[in-house]
Amino acid sequence: MLLHDRTALLQKPVRLRVVGKYLGQLLLVMAVLSFVPLTASLIFTEYDLSLRFIIVEIILLTAGLPLVRISASTDIQTSEGLVITGLIFTLSPLILTIPIMGNGLEFIDALFETVSAFTTTGLSVATELQQQPLTFLFARAYMQWIGGLGIVVLTIALLPRPGAYLRKLIELDERSDFVSSAHTYARRILAIYIVLTGICTGLIWIAEGNFFNAVTHAFSAVSTGGFSNFDNSLAGFHSPFSAISVILGCIFGASPLLLYFHIRQQRFSVIYRDVQVRAILVLFLLISLPLTWVLMHDLQMTFHEAFFHAPLMVISAQTTAGFASIDITQIGAHGMLILMMAMFTGGALGSTAGGIKLYRMLIFWQAFSYLLKKATATPHAVILPRLAGKNLETDEINKALLVILLFIFTITCAWLVFLFSGYQPLAALFEVVSATATVGLSSGITDIDLPTHLKLTLCLCMLLGRLEFFALLVLVYPLTWVNRRSKA
Repeated sequence: MLLHDRTALLQKPVRLRVVGKYLGQLLLVMAVLSFVPLTASLIFTEYDLSLRFIIVEIILLTAGLPLVRISASTDIQTSEGLVITGLIFTLSPLILTIPIMGNGLEFIDALFETVSAFTTTGLSVATELQQQPLTFLFARAYMQWIGGLGIVVLTIALLPRPGAYLRKLIELDERSDFVSSAHTYARRILAIYIVLTGICTGLIWIAEGNFFNAVTHAFSAVSTGGFSNFDNSLAGFHSPFSAISVILGCIFGASPLLLYFHIRQQRFSVIYRDVQVRAILVLFLLISLPLTWVLMHDLQMTFHEAFFHAPLMVISAQTTAGFASIDITQIGAHGMLILMMAMFTGGALGSTAGGIKLYRMLIFWQAFSYLLKKATATPHAVILPRLAGKNLETDEINKALLVILLFIFTITCAWLVFLFSGYQPLAALFEVVSATATVGLSSGITDIDLPTHLKLTLCLCMLLGRLEFFALLVLVYPLTWVNRRSKA
């Protein structure tokens, strides 16, 4: 028997009853969460959109209630958790196109908006935002807030065997009861998320004086989503302090969220001692300096202007929020390349940010350093790859490198699609990196006239990048569903 056949016989397919039951629970959660924009539409007296949200509620309840009645095991396999994650992040944008289409968008355009929202990307085909219904603007930002919270919980709390760094954050060890620990984790994350959103809302409200803009931008900032109520994003604010407040919210969201909980038990220094936070600060500085020079040299900005815009743009790119204080199409090739480096790296693991994640890049660097040290050491030397005071597990290194490889592969394939469609190489690469890293900064390619196949390509990039590939890959993998052992 061939090796791949023997391996297939060892694989266990997902149980449809388990997938159905827990998918039903998530659909009911979505039904509860959808009451918020429904209520907002009633407050704004936009009753045509209220009707559409009522239809969404009916669909979610009709699908969810029968599914939760299914009798199924409480023990969820890893593949089942990934399938459920992939399904909910695919179905939710599809269902929420109903109210978004009420704004006059075609189905594909509405789907692009909802996928961008749930994946916290921020790319948009909508224009004249200040003329749009308030419910539309609120719903987009709220969907990003849901997506930002959900992705943290689903990508870490549901992992059956977190790596050493994640065990440290979640306070798990190999003997812990994972279910009860995951519940504790989820409660802590929810509390932190709400507090950070409240702080960001207050800062923007004080600076800008508009409560609606404060709430919606806080939703988008803490979730590192990037949807704005202005066509020119941060440049639409009246005060520079409003833009700074939004960027502070992005930093809040792009940091490991459980570190905030440790502030209660320890000192503020626990944040700086985190290896990812230190890496974020170093990268902010290293990338801001050349961008400042580019803005002064290429755009003829004064030092004061460049020193204001460069850090804002770098932080927005690094945190994968995607807010912009200047027009990306004006920064030239040098500026795009600099911002692409920040977008590619992304924020911290255990945060709402996208990208490859800093912790994986640090693992890559430590693995590279380990190989060099091993090659130059004596034959009997014992050298182990270490990060944050812990030995790195082989499985942890392999998974980090695999995510990086899949990230590059996805970007390359999508970029080729844009090139074959006749788009300028650098602008197309910037757009694809932005979508896959769930950033939302645009080189000007994304608009209402973008061909349908390219909109769908970007949607796929956003979903793959936000779910970090595995959930969607497992969802479409044939052996996820087929029991090969019964055929043996």
